[in-house]
Amino acid sequence: MQTEKQNLTTPKRILITGCSSGFGLLTAVGAANRGHDVIATMRNLNKSQPLQDALKAENVSARIEQLDVTDPDSIRQLVEKVGPVDILVNNAGILITGSFLDQTDEEMRRVFETNYFGIVNLTKAFTPGMIKRKSGRIINIASLAGLIGHPFNAAYAASKHALVGFTKSIRVELMPFGIDVISIEPGYHRTEIIGINANQSENFYNRRSPMFEWNRGFLRTMFDEIIPRAGTAQDAADLILRVMTLEAPKSHYLIGKDARFATMLQWLGLGGWLEKKMYREIRRARRLENKREAEKKARRKQKKIQSP
Repeated sequence: MQTEKQNLTTPKRILITGCSSGFGLLTAVGAANRGHDVIATMRNLNKSQPLQDALKAENVSARIEQLDVTDPDSIRQLVEKVGPVDILVNNAGILITGSFLDQTDEEMRRVFETNYFGIVNLTKAFTPGMIKRKSGRIINIASLAGLIGHPFNAAYAASKHALVGFTKSIRVELMPFGIDVISIEPGYHRTEIIGINANQSENFYNRRSPMFEWNRGFLRTMFDEIIPRAGTAQDAADLILRVMTLEAPKSHYLIGKDARFATMLQWLGLGGWLEKKMYREIRRARRLENKREAEKKARRKQKKIQSP
C-alpha cells in the first residue's frame, strides 16, 4: 500500500485558479500562510476584494493575477508574466443548472471550455517548465459528480468526468519527469458555485418544457436537502493544502461524507438505489412547488374577487 509522508521541504511556487471565492480563495490564503509563494488567479479582478481582505486578515500576501482559462491569449500572457511554477492547482470551474433538454449548446460548451478544455490548456502551458526541472505537482479539482453523475447538471458532471479521465491519463505520461498529477473529488460543499454564483440555464423556467416542473423540483431539493447538509469549503481547502505537501500522494482523494457514502454504494452495486432515492426527493420537491404555486394563484384570485 502506498504511504503518505509529509514533505517538510522549502516553500513552493504555487499557481491557483478560481481564487475569487470558495476553495480557491481559501487555498490561496492557506498556502500563503504556510510561507509559499502564491499566484492567485481569477477571471474578473473586480472580484478580488474578498481575497485581498482574507489575506490582510491573516497578515500574509499573494500575487493576484487575471486569468481566463478559456482564452488562450490570457493563458499565454500569464505564463510569460509569472514563469514556471512548482505546483499548479486547477480549481476554476462553472456550473449551469438545468435539464440537458433545456440547456443550449452554447451553455454546455461554456461549461466544458472552463471545466475541461481550459484546464487542459493551462496544464499544457505550465507542464514544460516542470519537465525541464524534473519535478512538479498538478492538482485538479474534479467532483463527485464526475464519478456518479449529477441530474440536472449533466454538462457539469460530464466535464468533471472528462477531467478525472484526463488526470488519470497524464499521471502516467508525466511519471518519467517526476511530476505528480492528483485528482480531488469533493462532494457537495457550501461554496458560491452552488450559492450566489450558481447559474440556471436560460430555459430553466420555460413552462413549455416537459422538464420545467422537474427543474424547479431539483432546485428546491438543493436548497432544502443538499446545501444544509453540505460540507464546509475550508474542509476541501485543507485537503488541497495537505496534498501539496505529501511526499507520495495518492492518485485521487474523495472529500465529504456524501462523496464517501455515494462511492461506497457504487462499490456495493447499489448505485440504482441511490438514483431512485434522488428521484424520489426531486419528485417530492416538485409536488411541493406545484402545491405552493397553486396556493399562490388561489390567493391572487381571491384577492381579485374581494377588491372593489
